[in-house]
Amino acid sequence: KVFTVRPITSWIDKLAQRHGSPTSTVSQGNADHNKKYSKRELVLKTMQQSYTEIILPFATDKALLEEYINYGGTVRHGKIMEDLDALAGAISYKHCDDGKLESSPLTIVTASVDRIDFLKPFGVSDLRLSGHVTYVGYSSMEVFMKMEEINKDKSGEHGDTILVARFTMVARDALTGKAAQVNPLLLQNDAEKKLFQMGEDHKARKRQAADTALTKRPPTQDERFLIHDLYLEYSKYDNPQLKVKKPDDVEWMADTKMSAIQIMQPQDRNIHDKIFGGYLMRLAYELAFCNASVFIKYRPTFLALDEISFRKPVSIGTFLALDSQIVFAEGGDHHSFQVMVKADVLDVRNGTRETTNHFWFTFTDPQRSQEEGGDAPKGYVTPKVMPRTYAESMLYLEGKRRRMEG
Repeated sequence: KVFTVRPITSWIDKLAQRHGSPTSTVSQGNADHNKKYSKRELVLKTMQQSYTEIILPFATDKALLEEYINYGGTVRHGKIMEDLDALAGAISYKHCDDGKLESSPLTIVTASVDRIDFLKPFGVSDLRLSGHVTYVGYSSMEVFMKMEEINKDKSGEHGDTILVARFTMVARDALTGKAAQVNPLLLQNDAEKKLFQMGEDHKARKRQAADTALTKRPPTQDERFLIHDLYLEYSKYDNPQLKVKKPDDVEWMADTKMSAIQIMQPQDRNIHDKIFGGYLMRLAYELAFCNASVFIKYRPTFLALDEISFRKPVSIGTFLALDSQIVFAEGGDHHSFQVMVKADVLDVRNGTRETTNHFWFTFTDPQRSQEEGGDAPKGYVTPKVMPRTYAESMLYLEGKRRRMEG
């Protein structure tokens, strides 16, 4: 049985059905509302039963590599993010399957991308993406995934781990739209019990972070002191009487913005005829990469994507506005920095926009000089970003929290 979140019907058939064409044979959505389904039965599943892997043979398949390769001859990180989202969906559908075709259908969507960490650089080689469900709630599932190099000389043996990722997926009844209970997990050994407990801990930490968010509570005492220190610093540069020149390695946060607008096309839809979440991640990442490059004046290294929540689905044919900004960069000896990308759906008739996502990316500057084979000149200093308003200070603190707490 094949589990996928990719569309299984053509868009032209969808349009024909929408306009009442008698030649269309496609049913609307994932569920036939005229069909009588049986009640879905819960099946106790092991972690191994949801295990799924994808092989990306870049070293041997030039046609596949052509779809992923970037201008520098390496694999595009944004394309890998798309694959991770698709893999998480396939794993979740596999876990929820009860083996009966007549069971009431489920709709599974990405609730949040909890974390993606790139552990090491990688070139053009054969890669394995794999993962399985590690934790379940009532209707939610945590999916753990990793990407590894495949050793050429050891017949597909697992090589170095390149990235690890955690996604939270949720199940809905495709007929009613209500939360649907997912299959429970059978924990078979101590290692699986630890993975399950980690899922519990992640859930508790997310709940705590939501309770202490800056949109709900004021900054901590230490954070208030930091805001005041920043105020004292930028006031020196803003005061014409002091005649203190802003250092060249200090950038106003307001000057680090970069934007883009995209039309959402049907080629980037998922099985539910909404824009694929992995595609949104790729768009946001590539804008963040461009912004990071302009900020440090060299090509950055991507480290991590912090937790993002998908607030609402993005429909085909809408205009998506992406706004990027450097929100946290301490400069000096601190090489890493945070880039935030906000995604808004534009309503062209009413002139309004509705936020669907905030993406938080961690990059680092080139830490090797040109003499050492890197991009940066000798003595390169990472820029520092400076907020000048209270709203910018809140973005600065949010970026700092995400960078420090991970």
